[in-house]
Amino acid sequence: MLMMSTSPTLAYPALSAPFLGIWSDVADLYRGAMRSNTEQLLLSSTRIVQEQMLRAFITTSQSCADALAKNALAVQQQSMERLAEANGKAVGLIGQALTQAWMKGLQPTT
Repeated sequence: MLMMSTSPTLAYPALSAPFLGIWSDVADLYRGAMRSNTEQLLLSSTRIVQEQMLRAFITTSQSCADALAKNALAVQQQSMERLAEANGKAVGLIGQALTQAWMKGLQPTT
């Protein structure tokens, strides 16, 4: 069966029912390919995001642990310096009190 076109000299073949059914099959092929592509993109992107977040978490944890260790060392050093300073002052106070008491004991009583 021939269909008429706008030009009277050209005729296009009419599309039969089996030929129209092929378009549905072709559309299904492309739909399946697009679905597979989309799934692969989403899954691979999700995997990359998870890996990067895990790396960032590990890096942050290690960096935090290093910073906490450095802070603990600095605080411990300052603490020891303060205790040594307090110890020196305490010895000075005790020495001064002992010296004053000894000096009072050496003074003649009137």
